[in-house]
Amino acid sequence: MAADSSKTYILHPGDMLSINVAGHPDLSFPQTLYGGGLTIGLDGKFTYPFLGEVDTQGLTVDQLAQNLSARLQGMYVDAVVSVNIMRYGKERIYVLGEVNRPGSYELDKVRTLLDAVGAASGWRTEAAKTKVFIIRKNQTGQSTPIKVNLMTLLEQGDTSKNYLLREGDVVFLTGSHKIDLAADLLPLVNAAYQLAKFNQNNGNGQNTQVTQDPQNPQSPQNPQNPSNPNNPNNPSNPDPGCH
Repeated sequence: MAADSSKTYILHPGDMLSINVAGHPDLSFPQTLYGGGLTIGLDGKFTYPFLGEVDTQGLTVDQLAQNLSARLQGMYVDAVVSVNIMRYGKERIYVLGEVNRPGSYELDKVRTLLDAVGAASGWRTEAAKTKVFIIRKNQTGQSTPIKVNLMTLLEQGDTSKNYLLREGDVVFLTGSHKIDLAADLLPLVNAAYQLAKFNQNNGNGQNTQVTQDPQNPQSPQNPQNPSNPNNPNNPSNPDPGCH
């Protein structure tokens, strides 16, 4: 999926929109050269003249433009609407495992897999590039891992592997063949969440780095952790996967 395509990007709270209605400057925003656009609220809505609240949940930019055009047709027969994103809202993403700066990051641009890895200063081992997992909660609250080989993206230019990320996604790079969600990820995600919450409450910045303590028995870096590839008891798995 193309990261910057209006056909795929789903609007998020915090996104600031510019809306142009051809021939109707009173319905267009921003209304001055240096004015602000319309910002989507936490509930996924923004207020628009004559229409009241407009719900953007689940919509792309193009779909929102079509929605506004249809609703304005009742008042303005010739209403042709175009919508653009002036500024992207922020979403918190966790980047953990074999990266140089593991932690939680607020990304304020189109949030792709490569954006997240770049925010964490890249991978630490070559093997980690081929074993990347995006852990995402589904509608039932269960975590669903998506396995990605970054080499396919980097060497073959397969942009379909540069996934758009969502609020709360965990990106985990590992040199091992397997991940254990409970042992490998939950302690780090919980630590990142608590530190991020502390920093947010104390105004200490946006991004939070997590120290992956190799002495912690649950840390992926601990030689005694069964998920560590250097542990002699780590079961071999010729077919990389996750459990």
